[in-house]
Amino acid sequence: MIYAVIDIGSNTIRLSVYKERNGKIYNLFNEKEGASLRSYIENGKLNDKGVERLLQTLNEFKLLINNFDEIDNVYPFATATIRNSSNRTEILQKVKDEIGFEIEIISGEEESKLAFIGANSSLAIDKGVLTDIGGGSSEVVIIEQGKVIKSTSLNTGSLSAYNDYVDFLFPNKRDMKNIEADIENSLVENKFYKEYHDTLCGVGGSARASLKLYNEYYNLDKSNSSMDRKKLKDMTKDIIDYDSKKLLNLILSVKADRVHTLIPGMIILNKIAKYFDSDIINISQTGVREGYVYSKVLRKE
Repeated sequence: MIYAVIDIGSNTIRLSVYKERNGKIYNLFNEKEGASLRSYIENGKLNDKGVERLLQTLNEFKLLINNFDEIDNVYPFATATIRNSSNRTEILQKVKDEIGFEIEIISGEEESKLAFIGANSSLAIDKGVLTDIGGGSSEVVIIEQGKVIKSTSLNTGSLSAYNDYVDFLFPNKRDMKNIEADIENSLVENKFYKEYHDTLCGVGGSARASLKLYNEYYNLDKSNSSMDRKKLKDMTKDIIDYDSKKLLNLILSVKADRVHTLIPGMIILNKIAKYFDSDIINISQTGVREGYVYSKVLRKE
């Protein structure tokens, strides 16, 4: 069986196609569009331009999917921005009427669980803390003996942090402190108290982009999937002091489509790791979309 999953996030909309064989899934191909839906939120609702951007992207993905007769089912789901939008019912109906897709809204708690299931399919996480930094939210999961003990969804992600705290293209030291304070306050408000976890697992595009920048900065092999938290902190402090053109060229060479969200996402990742005193950050190449297929399509935990 072949399944298409459309992950409608706050910063990026992604299409991933998987083939299932003997209970295991294999990624066939991916497409993505940097729709930045979070930027179209006005007074708590996704404005008309944002809805049009969503429809346009989904229609492009539908045309692509229709070129492949082998795809058996399509599963579109939405996270923070659509989930929190006051006009989400109208959005879902408009997508159904014009595109024919029925979007499933994933709660913050469910998103955390799916991120763990997806990451666990490739990293075999037995204990520690996991975070999935999206555009509009960051999920945090505590894991013990291979099971989710506690999870929460913080209302700050890489794009919302950029929109809320950064005045120009890149954050300065003051902006970094404000983002870090936001994350710590949110963790405390969600009753996540400081405790020691030696390892943190990072999931999602922001975590993967942070790893690419880390490997480039420290001249490491591209296959490296682990970061030292103190080195990540040192790198962040260093590049924030770069002049804008030097920093722009660095990010363009590593992850051009995240030019304004990479640094805020990296600040969030580093702060969560520091909060839990995690010295090692392992980055998973699998996450919510894989978790969705295993949990909701194949009904496997």
